[in-house]
Amino acid sequence: MKIKNIVFRVDSGKGVGWGHMMRCFALAQKFKEKNYNISFIVRPHLNNISHILTKNGFNVFYLKNKKYYWKEDAIQTKNIIKNIDNIDWLVVDNYGLDVRWEKFVRSNVKKLMVIDDMTLRTHECDLLLDQNYYKNPNKLYSKFISKKSKILIGPKFALIRNNFYEKRKKLKLRNGKINRILISFGGSDNTYEILKVVNAITELDNKKINVDLLLPNPNKNYLKIQKLLSNFTNITIHYQNLDVAGLMINADLAVGAGGSSNWERCCLGLPSIVSICGKNQLQLTKELEEKGCIVNLGMSKKISSKNYTDIIKNLDKFTLNKMSKNGLKLVDGKGTLRVVREMLNF
Repeated sequence: MKIKNIVFRVDSGKGVGWGHMMRCFALAQKFKEKNYNISFIVRPHLNNISHILTKNGFNVFYLKNKKYYWKEDAIQTKNIIKNIDNIDWLVVDNYGLDVRWEKFVRSNVKKLMVIDDMTLRTHECDLLLDQNYYKNPNKLYSKFISKKSKILIGPKFALIRNNFYEKRKKLKLRNGKINRILISFGGSDNTYEILKVVNAITELDNKKINVDLLLPNPNKNYLKIQKLLSNFTNITIHYQNLDVAGLMINADLAVGAGGSSNWERCCLGLPSIVSICGKNQLQLTKELEEKGCIVNLGMSKKISSKNYTDIIKNLDKFTLNKMSKNGLKLVDGKGTLRVVREMLNF
């Protein structure tokens, strides 16, 4: 019996964040359950989380350079996949790689899948997944990929990890009260939103509110945070705690960025205050605001600590309950299963 292989080309860490890696990890988990051999090809960016891949029994191959040169990346990737037999799918999830890269490596694999949400990019692939919510998704990619390619669009296909789906089964309805807040901006916080939110939390009148602060890795700003919070016994700092589902299910409110964490928060019905930390998050955040799933504070560069303080103080029970119910309705946690089914039936 031939061993079936799936290879992922994805990165994590500084400037990239953790979202791309975690959604590919969710997909890898499901295929591992079906006895597929899983390999990841990654770049060694600062604050990367590739260690979770080896910890879970996946093969990890490191590319040489941290910077993106599409052809060099494609050549190195091609040299790696040539030595892996019977690759069913190559999955690429990377803003830094485009159709030139896809064309270069495609001949070495049976099928190529692209995970993307930058809708104005041309792709050379068999299957394209965009898990973002759009009011008018029809013909969104029709000009940019072949008519033979299949497209999966929307949060129905959101790649949610196993532990989020399991936590959802045990989820209790939220009561609209804020007793615990989760602050997390993933693996890339280029505008130092965490520092702003920490300052905002210290200005809250209610010191009985417990706070979980999730940080990627210690650096000079986090030393400032530790000093700032030294007298606050209600605030717990977590470094690279990957049990985000556990933190989310215990929280009553989240403050974070507008990336793929939106789907995890929605899956667990966690009301959220969201700041837009990149242009790729702009459309999605606006759409989720219109759906009543989040509070959108706008572009992070224009947000102050006072903005965070004011919105946390003024959130009412009705708004919190509405966000929770709308999020649960939008994301049911079964997206990864649906994507796996589509790939197996392709």
